[in-house]
Amino acid sequence: MALSRTAADWSRPPVVRVTLTGEATRNRLDEETLAELTAVLDEAEAAPGVQVLVLGAVGDAFCAGWALDSLESAWRERIAAVGELLTRLRTSPLITIAYVDGAALGGGVGLAAACDQVVVSERASFRMTEVLLGLVPAAILPVVARRVGGHRAYGWALTARELSGAQAVEAGLADRQGGRDGLRRVLIALRAADPAALVALKRYHAELAPAPARYEERVAEVLGPRLADPRTHRRLADFREQGLIA
Repeated sequence: MALSRTAADWSRPPVVRVTLTGEATRNRLDEETLAELTAVLDEAEAAPGVQVLVLGAVGDAFCAGWALDSLESAWRERIAAVGELLTRLRTSPLITIAYVDGAALGGGVGLAAACDQVVVSERASFRMTEVLLGLVPAAILPVVARRVGGHRAYGWALTARELSGAQAVEAGLADRQGGRDGLRRVLIALRAADPAALVALKRYHAELAPAPARYEERVAEVLGPRLADPRTHRRLADFREQGLIA
C-alpha cells in the first residue's frame, strides 16, 4: 500500500517506526490515515522479527483527533475505523509505543492511550475536546479510563481539561517523560526482555481489562444523536469559521 499520510521506517528491527505526516491537518484521523495505520499494523504483525511499533508524528500536534468533515454521511464508517484501530493497538502482539511530541486532542488522546507505553516530550499536551464541539468522547473514554480510572477520565472529558506531559505521566495517562531519550530507554528495556514473555504479558493484561461489551455499537449509539442534532453541526460550523478546526 502506497503511503501518503504516514511514513514507516523498517530499517531498525525489531522496531518499526510509524510517523503521521499530515502536518497541514494536524495529523487528524481521516479515512486515508486510518486505512494506512491499519495497513502498516497488519504488515508489521506479519513481518518476521518485528516486535515493537513506535507511533510518532511531525508538526506541532501528535494527533488532533478524528477528521470532522463529511460527518453527516461518513461518521459511522469513520468512527468504526477509529474503534477498530484503538482495539488493534491494544490487542496487537506487537508492543506499541506512542511518542507524543506535541498536542494530543480528542481522538489523539485515545490513539496514544491505546498504546502499551506513552512517552512524552516537553511539548506534549493532552486534552479531550469533544464536549466543546457538541460531541461525546465515546470511542476514547473507555481507553483513557483503562489507564487512569473511570471518574478521573470522565472529569477530564467533562471539563475539557488540558494536561501537560508531566501531568499526564503523574496521572498515568502517559508512562515516561524525557523525549527521545525516554523513548530510547523504553526500547532498551524491551530489548532486554524475552519477546515471547512480552507477548504473553500483553495478552494477559488485555484479558484483565477487556473492552466494554458491544464497544463499537455503543459508540455509534452514543454519537448518533449528537451527530443528528443540527445544533452540533452549527457549533462545528462556527468553529470552522473561526479557524479552530479544519
